Amino acid sequence: MAVLLAWSCKSVPQTAFRQVKAIELIDNNSSFYIAIPKTADSDLIERIIKNNVKNISESDVNLITSHIDKVYCGLNRHKNSIEIQSAIDASVPLKMIPKILSPKNGWQKRQYKAESSQIQYPVYDYSGLQMAFPSANICCIGRGMEFMLDKYDSISSLPADDTSPCYEVPDDLYDYLDNAKEEIRFYANKPQSFLTILTGAQLNLNLVDVKGSFVTDQLHPSQYILKLHFKFKSEKMLKAGRTLLVLAFGLTNSQSMIGESENELIIDGIKLDKQQLYKLLVL
Repeated sequence: MAVLLAWSCKSVPQTAFRQVKAIELIDNNSSFYIAIPKTADSDLIERIIKNNVKNISESDVNLITSHIDKVYCGLNRHKNSIEIQSAIDASVPLKMIPKILSPKNGWQKRQYKAESSQIQYPVYDYSGLQMAFPSANICCIGRGMEFMLDKYDSISSLPADDTSPCYEVPDDLYDYLDNAKEEIRFYANKPQSFLTILTGAQLNLNLVDVKGSFVTDQLHPSQYILKLHFKFKSEKMLKAGRTLLVLAFGLTNSQSMIGESENELIIDGIKLDKQQLYKLLVL
C-alpha cells in the first residue's frame, strides 16, 4: 500500500505557471519610458545602480550588473524631483540581497502581502526608495511598488499556456520597448520637457510624442548616436518644427531627415554627449 501511494504521488503532474516578464510590471502612468539592454550600454546600467542603491560597493555594483539583462524604466519629472519606476530582467543572486540591502547600509525591510494570493514579498526601503525581488529573474524599484508586486503575483499564478496580454502600457509601446536588443529605446508622451532637457532650448513644436533609439558611438565612446521619431499634431506644425529642430540639434549634412507621413518626421545620426542623457535621467 505504501509503495502504491508513493508511486501515485510521484505520478501527479506538477502545475506549470507562467513566467513573468519585467516589462509587464511597468504601469501606464509615466511620461517617459526607456528600455536599456545590457548589450547596448552596461556602463549606463552601472550608473543607474550606483545612483539608486545607496552605500553599495564597487564590487557589488559589478556583480549585480553582470546578472542584469535588460532594464525598463518609467519616469515622471517634477519641479524639484523625479519619480522612477523600474522593472529589471535579471538573474538575481537572491542570497546576496539581504547582505547588500542591510540595516547596516541604511535599508529597512518589510513584508508586503499580495492582494490576491496573500503571498508575502520582502520590500527594502532606503529614505523612500523601495526595492523588491519577487523572483530570481526580476527586480522592482521605485514608484508603484505594491502595484508591481500585485501584478507579478497575479501573472505568476496563471497557467504556463495562458498567453493573454497582461501588460499595462499600450500595445505599440510594449512592442517597441520589448524589442530593444542592441540599442537603447525610449518614448516620451510629454515631449516638450524632454526636448528642453535634451537640447537646452525652449521648443514649442506642438508634438504628440517623441520616440527614438541610440547606441554608443564606437569612434567616440563618450557620446551616443541618436535616431528620433517625431509625431506632430499636424502637417503645418511639422513644417514649422523642422527648421527649429535643425537649429536646436545643429544638424549637418551627415544627418538625415525623413518624413514618414504628413505629420511624422525622423532624424537619424544625431550625436549627443552622454552627459545630456544622464541629466535627463538625473544620474
